[in-house]
Amino acid sequence: MKKNPSSTDYTLFPATVLIDTREQTPWQFRGLRSKVAGGEMKPLIVPVETQGLSTGDYSLKGFEENGICIERKSHEDAVQTFCHGRDRFERELERMQSFQYAAVIIEADWSGILYRPPKHSRFTPKSFAESVVAWSQRFPKTHWFTMPTRAESEKMCFRVLRRFWRDEEERVKREASG
Repeated sequence: MKKNPSSTDYTLFPATVLIDTREQTPWQFRGLRSKVAGGEMKPLIVPVETQGLSTGDYSLKGFEENGICIERKSHEDAVQTFCHGRDRFERELERMQSFQYAAVIIEADWSGILYRPPKHSRFTPKSFAESVVAWSQRFPKTHWFTMPTRAESEKMCFRVLRRFWRDEEERVKREASG
């Protein structure tokens, strides 16, 4: 007979990750691990909820309006968006400027983007790179991450969300004590 997991069998992330309803293949933040006291690694349970987000694909509950937003792009989606959806994407980047922290995470590393463009794409790697540079300068509050795989992209998204959560918790403690 299998025993029920107890609270000592895993670590629960204290915030809820929000996933936009339009995400077609959302990250679920499963299979993550967390170091606990004594250096032991335990499975990390990340609560997630799906809801319509006005900006971005991922956020944290309570911070979805102006706290943190993350836009996810597969390699193919990024090329498609940069080529045919530029105006809509630029409006998204503009909205992201009102957040405390905003990021775009692309599920491809720079070498893949520059040297292995998606099949049938007429958008050149040079144009892709120049678009990222231009948008980084025009929209300085939005940070760009390129990760080699979908799994690494998902982990980076969680790391960004976790860091934001920790910093907010520290800010609240400082304000309460001071």
